[in-house]
Amino acid sequence: MMSGELSWVTIKEAVNLAKNSKDINLTEADLYRQALYGNIKLSIYFQSPVILRKVQIRNSKIILKQTNHSIIERLCNLERNCFLNKRNLFVSTGGNYIYPTQRIIDTTFRGHESFLIQLALANTLGLPLPSRSCNDINYGVTTSIEGSIFQVFEKVSWQERVKQQTTYLSEDITDSMAQQILSLGDNKGYFPIHHLPQDACFVIRHTELEKLLNMLVKGEPHPPSSTRISRPLARLFWLACKNNETISPLIKQPYKLLSIFEKWALDEGITDGLSGDTLKAALKRGNPNSI
Repeated sequence: MMSGELSWVTIKEAVNLAKNSKDINLTEADLYRQALYGNIKLSIYFQSPVILRKVQIRNSKIILKQTNHSIIERLCNLERNCFLNKRNLFVSTGGNYIYPTQRIIDTTFRGHESFLIQLALANTLGLPLPSRSCNDINYGVTTSIEGSIFQVFEKVSWQERVKQQTTYLSEDITDSMAQQILSLGDNKGYFPIHHLPQDACFVIRHTELEKLLNMLVKGEPHPPSSTRISRPLARLFWLACKNNETISPLIKQPYKLLSIFEKWALDEGITDGLSGDTLKAALKRGNPNSI
């Protein structure tokens, strides 16, 4: 077993290791699903240097703070959809900006990385990709070091940051800011990263992979979930699914709905393991045409 930063493998390498060392037919989807269940932790391999700052927490919840009324500050600190929809909250951080020497940093599933795992799961299962609407909120990418949560930042000039952020904005918005942009000069600032860098990827530490393989060898069940639901509630559940444009096409394929419900749950801070069997049973019991 390797030590230090070398004690990790890519997701594809983990699948091959499981087959060769334990003769377990593990799939990439299994790894993503178990991570979403909270049974294992995934990490991010940052090939390029990143900057971290500690996230402020109160009562186990991330503290958000309001931007000021400056359009430039809002543009530089908010994700595109949040800026356009005037959602002027961003993650509150404090302390020094740190430059970690390690390149393998654990995920927290408290930021945009949770959506990226949902996206990876849907891709590996061949399911419809989880949708993101203009109403979705992206506060940026978070990581975990020794139990503390950190947000990922970059340090660039204000002019460069504005240039990055205005790439997908309409011309009339950028024209109205032209004079303010010119006055920024070459001053640099720290700005939250709202998407993983192109050269970063999800990996898994050997310790986490071994934990999962041992769990599978011992036949430990997934997090317990009840497949029983009262008929009135099942009726309401079936109606809600039937009249939702996103999931109604999959109402007869409940197992394909699982990743969608897991994504919605994580967005609301619900980390309980959801069950495809529960969805199947509830939809069957709620279907007015079922016998």
